Amino acid sequence: MITAILILCFTGFYLGYATTKRQKVPVHLHIENWCQKKSKVANSLGYVLLLFACSLTIYHFGWGSGIFTFSVILMTIASLVILLQPLHLITFKTLIPTVLLIFLIEFSLL
Repeated sequence: MITAILILCFTGFYLGYATTKRQKVPVHLHIENWCQKKSKVANSLGYVLLLFACSLTIYHFGWGSGIFTFSVILMTIASLVILLQPLHLITFKTLIPTVLLIFLIEFSLL
């Protein structure tokens, strides 16, 4: 459940980040071109994914701790995206092993 929340939160924030026109977002995940062409749809989809991730977090942890956990997750993911994207470190070669590692850690601790 936590892995799904992290993936939804990352995808939602990244869709919003890739639609920015202030800086040039490098094309590594091949979704950036679509986000630049259809920025309103990408922003709307990003907001929906973030809202869905927030609702899953509230469902999993409860109201107070769910909102707090979601804000911590969102701040962490937003900081990582803003720091790592200009260094060209967000690619499929780094995302897939990271998600698999988080998934294995989540289910090995249960």
